[in-house]
Amino acid sequence: MAFRNCKFNPSFPRSCKVMDDVVKTDVVDGVEVETVVQVDASDIAETFPDVDDYKLSALMATGQPLNAVDPAIFSNPYSDAENILNVSLSAQEPAQEPVQEPVQEPTNV
Repeated sequence: MAFRNCKFNPSFPRSCKVMDDVVKTDVVDGVEVETVVQVDASDIAETFPDVDDYKLSALMATGQPLNAVDPAIFSNPYSDAENILNVSLSAQEPAQEPVQEPVQEPTNV
């Protein structure tokens, strides 16, 4: 069989809307009620700030002082996460769990 006369055309899937789950908060009778709503991702992307707002020139134009970030805080995220977990666990009071005595098997003499 000769494949030189065959023309392969890839078939791309149809584009579909990308939906994101968003938590919508409503106040009903003084109580906040949260519901999960699906929203088109392009609608959410329109609410993001412009990339030009995060350029150094735009940040300096605001007049706010810019401080250098200490690189030591990014030294080892794994140990930092472990320290946060240990502090969180030590702050909690230990729960009184029932102690189960080990079961001894009968010995045949």
